[in-house]
Amino acid sequence: MEMKIILFLLTSATLLFSHDTPFSQKKFQDVLKRSKLQAPESAYNPRFSVKYGEFENYANEYFYLQDSRYMVFEMCGKKNRSELRQQREWKVETRNPQVLFAKLKLFPLDQTREFTFLQIHADSNRVGDNGKKINKPLLRLTWWKEQKNRYNHLWAVVRLSGDVDEQKYTKIDLGPMPKGFFDVKIVVQNSQMRIYLNKKLKIDMHVTYWEGYWNYFKAGVYNQDKGCDRALFDRLSF
Repeated sequence: MEMKIILFLLTSATLLFSHDTPFSQKKFQDVLKRSKLQAPESAYNPRFSVKYGEFENYANEYFYLQDSRYMVFEMCGKKNRSELRQQREWKVETRNPQVLFAKLKLFPLDQTREFTFLQIHADSNRVGDNGKKINKPLLRLTWWKEQKNRYNHLWAVVRLSGDVDEQKYTKIDLGPMPKGFFDVKIVVQNSQMRIYLNKKLKIDMHVTYWEGYWNYFKAGVYNQDKGCDRALFDRLSF
């Protein structure tokens, strides 16, 4: 029995440390100290998930460091994800700007339809000032294989209502997916949401209907359909 336990621990250690760890790069330490890893589902999985700030010496096949430079998120399967979830929460009406900045490159691999790489999501377990809870993202930045007869484009999917039962969204075309690395900056302040792609303002809209909800940023890979995706981050900050 003792030998079996030792072999299990050695196998687990090999699985855990077979990749370089993103936390070993100083440029990622700040965001990792302020986040948790959700994989392959939102519920905590002791094999693949990471609790808030506990990233030191951690990597697995869904989350690892490549070429001593890039933080990689990778996932296969419909509704599966490998994502960082920001710990601190905020409301869209905040006076202090809430900013996500990322420099990244996307690899749809064999994804059949769509995957999400950045989000603003409401906390479904926390009642806001409006007395409501909602389990929806205000914003998803996605890659779509085909949408409105446009192929291989990036899209912003924005929810247009704070009503739990009202499913109103708009899909905004951000243009063809860049072949290399590109910058994304999301800024929320005073109920205004701005999205920049390679320093160009793409979206500038009021989101007063979302006031009262507690929100957080997410970054990584979330599959809307079957297939596999990969995202490489050269920079990421909340």
